[in-house]
Amino acid sequence: MSDGELVFASMPAALIAFASLRGVPHGDLLRAAGFTPETLAAPDELVPYASLLSLWELLLERLPGEPLGLSYAHWAQVSVVGLVGHVVRHSETLREGVAVYGRFCRLMDPHLRILVEERGEVVHLGLEHEPRVVAMAEPIEMMIATLARFIALYLDGAAPPIEAAFRHPRRHPPPLYEEALGAPARFEAATTGLLYDARVLDAPLVGADPSVHGYLVRRAEQLLAARAAPATTAPLDARVRARIDERLDRGDVDQERIARSLGMSTRSLQRALRDLGTSFTAQLDEARRGKALDLLRRRDLALQEIALRLGYGEPRHFYRSFRRWTGTTPGEYRRTRARW
Repeated sequence: MSDGELVFASMPAALIAFASLRGVPHGDLLRAAGFTPETLAAPDELVPYASLLSLWELLLERLPGEPLGLSYAHWAQVSVVGLVGHVVRHSETLREGVAVYGRFCRLMDPHLRILVEERGEVVHLGLEHEPRVVAMAEPIEMMIATLARFIALYLDGAAPPIEAAFRHPRRHPPPLYEEALGAPARFEAATTGLLYDARVLDAPLVGADPSVHGYLVRRAEQLLAARAAPATTAPLDARVRARIDERLDRGDVDQERIARSLGMSTRSLQRALRDLGTSFTAQLDEARRGKALDLLRRRDLALQEIALRLGYGEPRHFYRSFRRWTGTTPGEYRRTRARW
């Protein structure tokens, strides 16, 4: 993990406040985050992203089995996401709000990606995150439930989602999800996100003030530009993924070559990725998964061609990987994709 990965202190501070209410000792939370009490008094201060991961790990250890993500989403205030929340809040329509959220969410979480896919009468608001957070599951449930709650708030409860979907298995009783999300939840799905009636995108946001929206967007653009780091200081796992993504279509995903392109030996690359809690194989697997989902939307590509583009010498190896990723076959995924 790079020291350049930063988040607003308001985010770990809110998680600390939530965990304290759940009985986790305040001192333990500060130590896990690496904070002093003074840090919590400066919500706009930038702090290491690693503090969030450490806090979630502590919560999962101290409060096993509890619906932490759903409970946090119910408790959290819009102020937790700071400027990003205000930019969305004053967008004229949900479509505009989702667009600026997708653009500026890196200010509050360097690994969060929001994907919008319109398909006929429905729209899928997808969420992607790094493998460590995906493996925890509870932060993912928190993000999805918070997104659903804030959309309901901005639309005055007029447009609940049709369905929520999660890639991980169900962790809690179904009624808890339906109460938190305002819709049924599906698990071990191909994607994580919320499904809405597409007309919701053009609904006006209640209480939005377009006169301040432009100012807020300009301020967010300034912060984004200030936070943008040179490519050489980007997190190593992100640089490895970028190199893999560049080479996937060319069938040139070779660990030794990618290590050399980063000015490293293969052994030092392996060791550095291991220190980040990942590996070259995991990054390649995640890149192939994302690319596969994109390519399967193209009806002009045969499954065998997709397998070759992903670097699989035999289509059966691609089918086996795809079933591991999604629980279904590439063909079945392509046939049912219209649901999203």
